[in-house]
Amino acid sequence: MRKSASMALPAQTFDEVLALLAPVFEKAGYRKSARNFVALADGVARIVQFQSSQLKKPDEASFTFNVLVTSTTFHEAYAGTPFPKNAASAEPVVQAGIGKLMPDGEPIWWSLKPGVSAKLVAGEVESLLKERVFPFLMRFESEQALLSQLEKSTDLPGFSAMRERCRAVLLAKNGRKDEARRTLNALVEANAGKDLEGFRKSVEQLARHLRL
Repeated sequence: MRKSASMALPAQTFDEVLALLAPVFEKAGYRKSARNFVALADGVARIVQFQSSQLKKPDEASFTFNVLVTSTTFHEAYAGTPFPKNAASAEPVVQAGIGKLMPDGEPIWWSLKPGVSAKLVAGEVESLLKERVFPFLMRFESEQALLSQLEKSTDLPGFSAMRERCRAVLLAKNGRKDEARRTLNALVEANAGKDLEGFRKSVEQLARHLRL
């Protein structure tokens, strides 16, 4: 006998929401990977990462999602390992919860309590994907587009130090080694007065890797 919506467990409702959203992502050029959706092209991975909470507590279960952008070249230079099959586990350059892309910047979570309509929830998420997420991620559709955004935008979400390291990697790849060197030097100088010896060593190691 088929379970009614009111009897569905949170994990089942969550998977149903993702199944309903899969065609939306596919049409936009994203493929499903576990509970994430990834568009990988021209050296850049654009990722929508779904995150759940309290799935084993039906009355508290909920989910949200994050947007991530990473560069295959940057990850391999920074981490010293091949770009992973699970793109969501790579070092992110740009990252934000869906709430950060909204006017008020407040976190957004959807309930997965028994009785919740997967169809209604998927409809809400689909609207946000089309209105906010896909247009935002389209800004990073290629390695050159990512570099351009890193050069001109100071308000991108995520960690500024990671963005600057990525910018240096991509500048070096494009033969702009003097600019790459200045970018990493500025990063070290900006943190010179702080107890961040490990951070500075990692930047210096990246500089050596890039032969700067």
